[in-house]
Amino acid sequence: MMPKSFLFFVLITLLVSCKNASKDTAPPEVPPSEAALMIENTLQNANGMEGKINIMGYFVVPFYTGELKENGSFQITLPNHFDQVTGRAFEAYNASPIADYELHYSTALESFPDADGLSFKEKGARLAFAGKYYRFEVTGTNTSSYIYPASSENFLRFVVGTKDAAPETGYHYYYIYAKEPFSIHGATTTDNLFEDGTEQIYKRTDSYNLDINKGWNLIRYEVNALSESSKGTEKISKSVVSNLGINTKPEPWFISSK
Repeated sequence: MMPKSFLFFVLITLLVSCKNASKDTAPPEVPPSEAALMIENTLQNANGMEGKINIMGYFVVPFYTGELKENGSFQITLPNHFDQVTGRAFEAYNASPIADYELHYSTALESFPDADGLSFKEKGARLAFAGKYYRFEVTGTNTSSYIYPASSENFLRFVVGTKDAAPETGYHYYYIYAKEPFSIHGATTTDNLFEDGTEQIYKRTDSYNLDINKGWNLIRYEVNALSESSKGTEKISKSVVSNLGINTKPEPWFISSK
């Protein structure tokens, strides 16, 4: 079972990404002076896919600021003032006649609800996630895929909740842009049922070590241990959410189809 904080965000991004945003708008470019962070790397499983990279993670017009080349190398520009880019995109969507509900920034507490009882400063801080489902969408001529940094291809599928993904220990990284700083420190331990008919209980501990600055931040989510029932059902028993220096180079990177 993935942590509730991650499940919450996945559900939100699934809701806001399920419709196709308008493709008629020309992809905006990021002037060099507006670049806050450049991400460059090469995919571990390059398969000849190439295309533009969308850094938006919401039900809005895509914002292309990167490119994946056929050899698997890529470059992504995360711009300054991503909050303004996100705000304008939200306003455009909310004013549209096709808007089903109002888009707004997530708060720190909405994004990490399991940490409510911990040392949690500035729970109302607003933040925007880069990419969809912790991944960056690549749009090619006739198809689209995702690229992402994780310990394995299976691990992110497991975190997102893909049915055929097997539980495993590992990690993945993702980027957020915070409009205001916030911090979370501490650990929460809960008793949980395996929900496989055994009526067995396992303990789960989720630890947080986050000091989020205003602007871009790199977050690492790691599963350290799994618990197993007498039927062989595996569940997460230890996880850690922390942030790293923004210039850290996360790797390896993989590509997967939708």
